[in-house]
Amino acid sequence: MKPKLDVTQSLHLQRTNPNSQSGFTLSEVMITIVIVGILSSIALPNYLNQVNRSRQSEAASTISQIQTTIAAHADEFGTLPTSWAELNETSAVMTDDGPATKDNFQAITLAGGYYDVAISNTDNLFTITATRDEAHNLNIVACVNLTNGASAINKGTKAAAAAAPNCG
Repeated sequence: MKPKLDVTQSLHLQRTNPNSQSGFTLSEVMITIVIVGILSSIALPNYLNQVNRSRQSEAASTISQIQTTIAAHADEFGTLPTSWAELNETSAVMTDDGPATKDNFQAITLAGGYYDVAISNTDNLFTITATRDEAHNLNIVACVNLTNGASAINKGTKAAAAAAPNCG
C-alpha cells in the first residue's frame, strides 16, 4: 500500500519531476508564428488602405470647405478671389505652418502634410486639384462654377485617378 501524500507534497513532486512538461515545444511555437504571420499579411494591407482612404476623405472635406469659401468670398466682397491670402479673409485654409497666405493659387500643402492643393480659375469656373506624392491615384479633383452654382468633387481610387468633374 502506497503512503498518502498531502497536497503540498504532491505539488512539490510535480514541480521537481523531470518528466513533467512545462512550456511549449519548438513546433508549437513555430506553428503559432506562422499563423500570426498569415493573419498579419492579411490585416496589414487592409489597415494601410483604410489609413489612405481616411487621409483622402480628410483632404476632400478641406476641399469642400475651399469650394464654399470661394463662393462666400465672391458673395461677400463682390470679386473673385485670386489668392490663398484672399480666401483667408473669409475662412482660413490651414497648412502645417498656419493659414495659407500665398499671393496666388499655386500649390500649398494641407495640414497633415499628405496633400498638395492648387486652384485654377477660368471664366468663373474654379478647379481645385489635390495630389499626393506617395499615392498618385488617390488624387482629388473638384470644381465650383460661380456662374451657374454647380460644384462637384471626384476622388481617385487605388485602381484609377480621379477624373475632372463636370461643373459646366
